[in-house]
Amino acid sequence: MNDAALQQKKLTLMFTDIVGYSRLMGRDQAQTIAMLEDYRRILVEQIDKHQGTVIEFIGDAVFARFDSAQSAVDAAIGIQKELFTFNHFRDKSLPRLQTRIGLHSGEVMTKGDAVFGDDVNIAARLEPIAVADGICISNAVYDEIQENLKEPLLKLGVQPLKNIETRIKAYLIRPLGITFKTRLHYANRKLNQKLGAYRYPIAAAVLLVIISLIYWVPRWLVPGYDANYVEIADFKNLMNAEGEVDYLSAGITEAVRSQLADVRDVYLVKTGEGILAPIMLEGSVQKVGDNLRIAYQLIRRKGNVQIAGGKLDGVYEDIFILQDRVTAEIAKYLAEEFGLPNFRPAKIDLTSDVLAYDYYMRGMRWLTMPSAQEAMDEAIKFFTTALVHDRSFPFAFMGLCRAYRTKYYLSQEINYFEQAEKNCSKAVALNGESTQILTAASALYIEKGDYNNALKILLSLNKDQYLDVEIVRLISRVYGLIGEYEKAEEIVQELIAQQPKNWHGYQILGLLYLRSKKYDSAIEQYKNVIDITPDNSVALSNIGSSYYFKGDIKKAANFFEKAVEVMPTSWGYLNSGVMFYYLSEFDKAEINFRRGLEISPGDFLIYLNLAEVQRLKQKNKDLYLETYSKSIDLAEEKININKKDIVAHYVLVISSLYVGNVEASRQYLEDLEGIDSDDTDVLYAKLRFLIFEASYKNALGVIRQLLDQGHPLELIRIDPDLEELRKQEVYKRFIFNYEK
Repeated sequence: MNDAALQQKKLTLMFTDIVGYSRLMGRDQAQTIAMLEDYRRILVEQIDKHQGTVIEFIGDAVFARFDSAQSAVDAAIGIQKELFTFNHFRDKSLPRLQTRIGLHSGEVMTKGDAVFGDDVNIAARLEPIAVADGICISNAVYDEIQENLKEPLLKLGVQPLKNIETRIKAYLIRPLGITFKTRLHYANRKLNQKLGAYRYPIAAAVLLVIISLIYWVPRWLVPGYDANYVEIADFKNLMNAEGEVDYLSAGITEAVRSQLADVRDVYLVKTGEGILAPIMLEGSVQKVGDNLRIAYQLIRRKGNVQIAGGKLDGVYEDIFILQDRVTAEIAKYLAEEFGLPNFRPAKIDLTSDVLAYDYYMRGMRWLTMPSAQEAMDEAIKFFTTALVHDRSFPFAFMGLCRAYRTKYYLSQEINYFEQAEKNCSKAVALNGESTQILTAASALYIEKGDYNNALKILLSLNKDQYLDVEIVRLISRVYGLIGEYEKAEEIVQELIAQQPKNWHGYQILGLLYLRSKKYDSAIEQYKNVIDITPDNSVALSNIGSSYYFKGDIKKAANFFEKAVEVMPTSWGYLNSGVMFYYLSEFDKAEINFRRGLEISPGDFLIYLNLAEVQRLKQKNKDLYLETYSKSIDLAEEKININKKDIVAHYVLVISSLYVGNVEASRQYLEDLEGIDSDDTDVLYAKLRFLIFEASYKNALGVIRQLLDQGHPLELIRIDPDLEELRKQEVYKRFIFNYEK
């Protein structure tokens, strides 16, 4: 019996296992057991040699402890070298004996030989991240051994670990060398965690369509020859001089959209989101005193023919009745148009208090404005007032959750996260069946990296609920973040089997293929959508992004062009322009950037790209300096709203260089690295700065980081902004060695 007292110690913990052990046992059990004996002998010798202690043998795994990180790393390196020697002199007809090792340092509780605590789990989770013959170490270990390390090292960045709330920075040590195959492995892993882009437009524009975490996902077009889909425009408020959308018209639009989403075999798309549906719904709102009028019309796009319309009048206190009646009429006409049984949408009970609903709609309007602390403060004020009138209003609590989540994102102050969590919990307690509320709650935990709680919420639903498109998208997203892609694909396939005409299932599956680096399979999914719905700019853009990741820039440019032909958008022109920029077709790039500015004249990123083209075309210097200055002015306005905006900082770093303010550029770069030093755009800004300063060796270090994150090597070869670096002999040697 062990009566030792509990003690707290700082230890470095080691976990190992044999690569392919189950497969080896299946082939030849006796031979594998003999290998296991050799394996344990080698490990015990090295662990003892470096003053470590074996805590436990668990099948083919070994759990050991060390008093110092240096001793643990030395033992791990010794193990890998001894195994290499063992395999070198071993009969080559026999399978190789290879291991993975994970190391982590931290404060743990000990009792005799036993070790307890979260740090034990972290060490165990790091081990499978290592490749064969590799050692995966945490940042805590790296900080202690970096000065003495002589072996090849690869920075892996922040790694989400299963059942670990804290995200850990990890590094790979591989005594046999960091090979091209090793880099490809981690490039793939990086894509699985975060689809990035070499320049911001792809990351923030195209991939926004694919991976952005949003709270409301439209029930987009379905890939079936008899698919029935409707495009819903925001209702206009006719009491405004310009007929613009305001809180009231936006709230009524959302209410109608939410109820119509319940109509079987009818699928909705929001105007401006990339799909030209054959049927359009437009509407308007008028409120004069206490009187309210809601009008609508259904239009067949082909021929621009109105197929139905109507208006309902009442008093504002009857807004719920009016919304319900309008939606019922619209559903009736849609059933007639599509040849479906008449189906009255279920009434959505948000609240019975009209004043509470009015304040809720006001809060939602502020919530959808560009993210800024002031806008969120206004949203919080209105949601809080709504709760004064109805203390059991779940959607007002949800609104508070979303507003505080945005404030947490902008400031990273933990008290805002706590407020968001508290209000989401209240919303779920009041209405645990609303996909909108559950999506908001789970997205909050995803933002924090708490994937366990996100899954706990999402998987608590019954089967019919969790096969909702929005829920499936989030569940598959979380499974992807923790590396459980089989589970992600399983639930998506289940959705497709239940809803074979729902395009979202195929879109999510395409994303999973893209994350798995199965670009051709992803392209095939999106091409199937295009075959059925040629006017789908979203699918066209997704195909373009797939070709981009393959390094086929010409095909990417072709599909981005097709996307803007279907639906011109500023980010669509931005993506097309960037592709032509890579191809050094500067005239086409400039045309696209100017078209983008016609749509979004305040877009600082498009101004930056336009200035880059003007500079490389060697146009009038005053012209491109003026364009760079314009991008600076607009980006600074954005920084005043959100001091952590990575893209605005990126623009300021580059633009400041070319207007001659190198010190300002340096300061913006320091600020940028303080936000997220591993972010793709941060690395690219750093690369441009180092090239401008002719610090070519350091620039190559950044390129290695970019390549490690999965960026196509082809882009390094053709990017016009890297031309000066490509002239250097040190670059040529780097590429030669990298491709070996």
